[in-house]
Amino acid sequence: MSFLKEYIEDLRELVNLDTGTANTAGVTRAAQIMKGHFESIGFTCELVDFGPRVGAGLLARNKPEASHYDVLFNAHLDTVFPDGTAAARPFSIEGFLARGPGCADCKAGVLSIFYALKRARPEDLKRLSIAVAYNPDEETGSLFSDSWLSSLGGKSDCALVCEAARPNGELVRARKGISIYTVKFTGRAAHAGNNPQDGRSALLAAARFVLEADKLNDFEHGSTITAGIMHAGTVSNVIPENAYVEFDTRYWTNEEQQHQKASLKELAARNWGEEIVTTFEQNTFKAAMPYSEATKALVEKISNAAQEVGFKAEFVDAGGASDGNNLALMGTPVIDGCGPSGGGYHTDHEYLRLDTVEERSLMLKKFLELI
Repeated sequence: MSFLKEYIEDLRELVNLDTGTANTAGVTRAAQIMKGHFESIGFTCELVDFGPRVGAGLLARNKPEASHYDVLFNAHLDTVFPDGTAAARPFSIEGFLARGPGCADCKAGVLSIFYALKRARPEDLKRLSIAVAYNPDEETGSLFSDSWLSSLGGKSDCALVCEAARPNGELVRARKGISIYTVKFTGRAAHAGNNPQDGRSALLAAARFVLEADKLNDFEHGSTITAGIMHAGTVSNVIPENAYVEFDTRYWTNEEQQHQKASLKELAARNWGEEIVTTFEQNTFKAAMPYSEATKALVEKISNAAQEVGFKAEFVDAGGASDGNNLALMGTPVIDGCGPSGGGYHTDHEYLRLDTVEERSLMLKKFLELI
């Protein structure tokens, strides 16, 4: 059987399995399928339990005794689609496009890693320590697997995330980090008709704060602070006693994140109105996946691998985060979008470009030969 035919049959099995993040049985079944594949080529595998709310992950290693990895591969097993989607629109092929829930995001990448290692030279598998991490909850933010991924990333010289490449084939060399903050304002309520002068409007304080926070944006350098949610008051005839603003911040480096946080915190400590009390909270933090010097060297190796198997690798920087950000937390260089190309993610017209399947898997195989 040819490479592509074999790959397609394995992909069909995965796509025709409902693996929405909440479908713990389906995600675990996908992990078990991949466990069988990797064990068939001599890898040591373990299902990883992240608790009852998500399915199992999978860790596959060629040298289970190793405490450090030359390369870490990552992809996720879950999709965004509800139960019944696989039966309603199962895997299909239209010309050079494959369709079906999760065909590109991210089941093609899951398989590409396996096929790259299945076809890897024995001398490379003997020389290198390789780990493969499949997590079960990427589509809901990897809330249960993020620390696991960060720990594995910290034990690795580099990491390749096999999310789908962009529709035109581009890989991702850098991703912005994301931090969410909430600033709360407490004033004093009063009747808007009888004694408005006795009120202390938390809404006005929040509005003044948002206008000042907006001045902290540095669009030229990609450092952004966005007030995405603002809530105040209960009814129109009462001076609002409480208000809050939620900010989404993005940054190319973790140093910039620290600067943003300090600036917002200092701003929140200012006086925003008579008798107004302000509190500042950080809700979430996701590290940047920076285009560092180490990443530049990794880009060069991936580019050389792509060239040797017959195509030119192009790269982009992305404002959104992925599991690549978790892997980069400890400073590990990461490249994302190493899977086959596709598009229409999270929709009923998702597609996978079958013409990119073999070249991307061969790129990963060749990369192992070059490091």
